[in-house]
Amino acid sequence: MKRLTKVVGFVGAAIALIWAMRDRFISVTTSREPEPPAFRTTSPAKSVDSIEGIGPVFAKRLTQAGLGDVAQLAVANPDRVAEAASVSAARARAWIELAQKL
Repeated sequence: MKRLTKVVGFVGAAIALIWAMRDRFISVTTSREPEPPAFRTTSPAKSVDSIEGIGPVFAKRLTQAGLGDVAQLAVANPDRVAEAASVSAARARAWIELAQKL
């Protein structure tokens, strides 16, 4: 009976030691804390007046035509831009090229 008590005590102590040091034995690659929520961050749309050659007057005309930011201008049709801003098609193409670079 004494021998059984010693074996049970030894096994219990070994289990307690392993339980206390379980983080050392188990891979710590996965965190136990939940991941923080990922928020979508979008950069604010750049206004067309940030493009060289487009001042407040042309920016107002383009905004009224629905081309108020650089992304919209970059994919716009040159004829539509030229008509909206009352400029030549060559100048509209130049603005579109500058918008695509941004």
